[in-house]
This record gives sequence, C-alpha cells and structure tokens, in this order.
Amino acid sequence: MFRLGYKLIRPISRVRFNSTRATPQSTTGPQLFKYFALATVFSGAGIYLGQTVFKQQEQQQQKSPTPDLSTSPLSTLSPPIYATEQEFQIGLSKILNLVGKEHASFDKDVLHTHNDSFFQTHHPPDPTKQHPHVVIYPNSTQEVSEVLKIAHEYRIPVVASSGLTSVEGQNIHTRGPYSISLSFGHMNKILEFHPEDLDIVVEPGVGWQDLDDFLRNDPQGDHLLFGPDPGMGANIAGMVGTSASGTNAFKYGTMKENVVNLTVVLADGTIIKTKQRPRKSSAGYDMTRLFIGSEGTLGVITEITLKLHVRPKFEFVSIAAFETIKDAAATAQNLISQGIQPNAIEILNDTMMSFVNEFSDSKTRYLEHPTLFMKFGGASEQAIAEQTKVVEAIAAKNNVIKFESSHDEDMNQELWSARRSGLWSTFEHGAKVLEDPNDVNVWATDIAVPISKLSSIISEINQDLIEGGYDNKFSVMGHIGDGNCHFLILFNSKDHGVVSQVVDKMVERALNYEGTSTGEHGVGVGKRKYLPQELGITTVDAMRQIKLALDPRRILNPDKIFKIDPNDTLDEQLEGGHIKEIQECRNH
Repeated sequence: MFRLGYKLIRPISRVRFNSTRATPQSTTGPQLFKYFALATVFSGAGIYLGQTVFKQQEQQQQKSPTPDLSTSPLSTLSPPIYATEQEFQIGLSKILNLVGKEHASFDKDVLHTHNDSFFQTHHPPDPTKQHPHVVIYPNSTQEVSEVLKIAHEYRIPVVASSGLTSVEGQNIHTRGPYSISLSFGHMNKILEFHPEDLDIVVEPGVGWQDLDDFLRNDPQGDHLLFGPDPGMGANIAGMVGTSASGTNAFKYGTMKENVVNLTVVLADGTIIKTKQRPRKSSAGYDMTRLFIGSEGTLGVITEITLKLHVRPKFEFVSIAAFETIKDAAATAQNLISQGIQPNAIEILNDTMMSFVNEFSDSKTRYLEHPTLFMKFGGASEQAIAEQTKVVEAIAAKNNVIKFESSHDEDMNQELWSARRSGLWSTFEHGAKVLEDPNDVNVWATDIAVPISKLSSIISEINQDLIEGGYDNKFSVMGHIGDGNCHFLILFNSKDHGVVSQVVDKMVERALNYEGTSTGEHGVGVGKRKYLPQELGITTVDAMRQIKLALDPRRILNPDKIFKIDPNDTLDEQLEGGHIKEIQECRNH
C-alpha cells in the first residue's frame, strides 16, 4: 500500500478499470438472438413512445449533422435540450441513491467554488441561473460510469472538476441550475508506481505537488520527477484537460508529452482505455491526445498513466538582467537556436521584478530590469559550469547588465522563488495603484508564438500596455523557451470591458505572428471566440463533429471551447463586464 500524506492508496492487486490488459468482448449467437428479440419489441414500443414529449425532444435533436457530412457547421444544429426541473429531480434522486447522500453537497459556498473562483478571469454572466445544483463526489471509475449513464438518460449537464484553478471559465455551469458538478476530491490516490518503467498511475484528484512530494520521499522514486509544474493547487485531471505545462515545459514538454494513457468515461457511461502502457505504439488512432486539452467536453478522465523523468544530479540556477525586454527575449532566442537546452528558461519584465522586490518573501533584492531565470542540469558540475559560461557570453552580446549563477541547492530555491511569487506579488501591488484598492482583479492571460517571433511580440505588447495607460499596472512572465508568455493586468471591476479589448489586441498580434491565443490555459469560455480565426471555421466544425459523435446530447461541460448551440450568446454576455459577478466571486 502506498501512502500519500493522509491519503490511503489502494493496493496494486485490486482489479481496476484501467487495467493495462484489455478485456476482450464478444457477441455470442444467443446474445445476438436476444438483441434481435429486444430490438423487435422496442421497435413496436417506439410507436407509442413517439407520441410522448420525451420522444419529441429526441427527434428535435436529430437535426444534428447528417451522416454524409465530415464536419458539423453550427447552422446545421438545433439547440440542445436539457432536463426539465422534474426530469432533473428524478435523475438526481437516482444519482444520490447510487453514490449516497454523504457524497453530495448542496452547500452554497461549495456550489460557488465549483462554478467560479478568484483564478477565473471570466465569471458566470448570470450566477442566479448559471450554477450547479449539487456537487457529487464519486469514488471510482464505476461510480462515474453509473452517474453518467443517469445523466445521459435524463440529459443532465455535467461539469467535471478537480483543482478548481482554471482561468478561462472552464468550470462555469452555463447550463445551470439543473446541472451537476462531478468533483474528484475523493479520487486522489496513486494506484501503481513503476519506477523501472519511469511511469506512475494516478487518479484525477492527485495534485502535481503531492505527486512530486511522493516521488521525493519514496526510496524508489527520489531520483525521479514529473515534468509539468503549472500553478499551485493544480490537479492532474485539470492539467490533462487544458494540456497544461509550466516552467519545466522546455525540457520535459507539456501534458501532451507526459501522458502515456487514460481511462475515460464517455457521456453515456461507456468506459474506455486509450492505449496500453508502452511508450511507443502505432495501434490505431491516438485517442490519448484526443482527450488531452478537451476540457471535459468529450469524456470524464478517471485514471491517468504519467511519464516520469530522471531528476538531474546537479542543477545550476542563472539569472540575467537586461536593459530591455527585447534584449532578454533575444538572448533566449539566441541560446535556443544554438542548441543550448536549459531545464527551464523564464522571463520576467521590469515591473514584475519591482513587484517581487516589494512583496515576495525572497531575501534577495533583484535589479528591476527585464530578467531571465534559467535552470541548467546534468550529471557533471563542470559540464554545467561550462554551459553557463556560453550562456553568459550570449547574454553579453545582448546588453546584459548583470549575470549570476548558483549551484547551491538552498540558493537555487531562493533565486527561483521570485518566479513562483509573480502572481501574488502582482496582486498585492494592485492595492497600491488601482483606483479602488478593495477591488483588485488580475486578468491572467497567455499567448504563444514561434520562437523567432518572440522578442518582437513581447516588446510590442509591452509597448501597447504602456501606451494604454497600464504602465505600472501589468507584469510579464513567461515560459520563453517554448514561446509562451503570460501577461497579468491589474484592473478594477468597472474596467473589465476595457481590459477585454486590450487582450483582444494582444491575441490579434499573436495570431498575426502565426501564434496561438492560448499556450497552456486552455480555451474554456474566455478564448473560444478566437478559435475560428486561429484554426479556421472548418477546423472548429470538425471538432464539433467529434464532440457530437462522443457526446450526442451535449451534456459534458457544455459551451466550452466552441459553440454547440446556434442560439448561444455567451460571448456577448461575457463582454458586458459583469461587475456584479466579479464582486460576488470576491465576496466568496
């Protein structure tokens, strides 16, 4: 048995739905006869059922794309039909009988946190209606399957959630109040650990920091690490859902490169395993990557096999301060183009460095200039030292002001803490510079562009924000090694609409540079309006076709990533600024 903090870990010998051995299924002759008999009976009963309201609703939804179309243009769809209050109550009663009332919550604050949070830039336009009716805490893949069977039968919208740290409104219950939140707080166990194969099997509610602690404290795993390291509090399922990454992405990749396989429950309760455990397989479609980044719109992930990496024996941290942010970005671009591969390379602008000096717990005082934070790892201290000398020489050609390195572990942690404290330091600064110090909001957004375009777009957006009056009201930090930058903009609630226009321009610049509107935050409701321009309408239509194939009743996390309803006006509602909703979120 493994123990992860206070969490009891299930024994490996227990039969699980993500068993790496597939269970063959066959249809025997008697079974075929049974199905034929049942089909005959139900075809006759269908004449009667066709007269009911339930059947009429079913027929109305058949306007979804015809079988001979490869894509699903929005105009071909009828609006989705969800459970009435009466139907919802019948379905909910069955769900509560299944999981037990002790595994459900109707508490107002719990419902709010599973619908909205401080982290989200976008909030429910109408929180009186757009909220879950109940939060359900399943304990197994089988329970999730049974819950979804009921939800599918009664057309009950389901939003799966884990760490509740998403920023683009992925958890908003747009089809509330007759919807349920499926929370994985009880499914937080490490199921299998294969140190010899460099992989580990976990449940969706395991946090990446808990996983890191487990590896550090396990005699067989203390030399291993899990690559992605996004914001504090993120759980594995949410990281899969948004294809998150973090500061280590340049070396170890995003979640797309760190997931071996998934156990997924589809909208109708069907349980699938995306692949077996080998790192290499050409067996059919890449179903694993289909679900990574799908934000719970295609299926509910219940078990994940993750890749692990060998922890560097030695690691140096280098910090380089520059005259301009363009110089800092150019240095990153130069060293990458020369084949130098840091474990991590991050950029912070001058305002971020001043916020860190003022509000972080770091004992170090930093130059308040655009700064690169870099990690270099390897098996030899001498080899790493030689590599940092090469990096210092590259920085010198780009007007570096100060370059320093450390190989002491405690000092490394101290220096890197500045990067970790960026968000909270920015938030604290807001109380000093905003018109209403009691109404501080941070719009956290990210973009990504090809490395060759990085220095240009960072300097251009930096200038846009200064000219827009946000000189001391924004900060920049980014995973610059893979072209991904985050912009944190401080604002009062009344200025939400103005900041939204600033972000629109930011995204437009990224797309003009052949970039993306979202590097690792996902789409949610906040960035779905950019997808047709970024990917093309036909690509979005193809995504919608996949959604309808796996979730024909559109119950899984409705309205995220792209529209599924031709009458959807959510984008227009979000543009309203929703001051009241932001304040309500802050009050919680």
